[in-house]
Amino acid sequence: EAPYGGSAKFGPEEFSALTPRQIAATVGYLGHDPELSADTVRHNVLCGSEQDAMPYLAAVALKDEVLAMEAGPDTVIGSGGTRLSGGQAQRLALARTLAHPRPVLILDDPFSALDRKTEDTVFANLQEYAKNKTMFLISHRLYHFPQMRQVIFMEDGKTAVGKHAELMASVPVYRQLYESQTGGTEHEDKAE
Repeated sequence: EAPYGGSAKFGPEEFSALTPRQIAATVGYLGHDPELSADTVRHNVLCGSEQDAMPYLAAVALKDEVLAMEAGPDTVIGSGGTRLSGGQAQRLALARTLAHPRPVLILDDPFSALDRKTEDTVFANLQEYAKNKTMFLISHRLYHFPQMRQVIFMEDGKTAVGKHAELMASVPVYRQLYESQTGGTEHEDKAE
């Protein structure tokens, strides 16, 4: 692990000065491999909390699929989500992240196992959820980058930061990657 360098702040607080508990209360993280327990769908979302799991399942376009299961949200899934498809497991883990809100949200490739239509739905709901939060979306799929406030593009040890349109104009590799995935026109009309 590389030593901490530079400065990363949340408000006036330097992250390096925060305790692990303070960081856990500030940052919600969803890795690209969902970690699910051999328990009910409901418990995997709420982790013992008494709130309703359905709004979070709806936000990740999983509510109808869960309601169709033999015991609905009380259906037991295997460890790691063995009774679920890859996309269902990914969305269930994302629902858990949403059910335990933090001011900073880091999502590592949360759409990799989703079809495009489901990805669009979940992304739109995430945008609404993250309105007053800082969301880092790590992804190789650039469809939604025109809708992001800022894009941080990293390749071969180099970093470019800016709005999607700025990177399209100034970073040829970014433009080529985006155009190879979208044909260059898809979603651009939604950029701010």
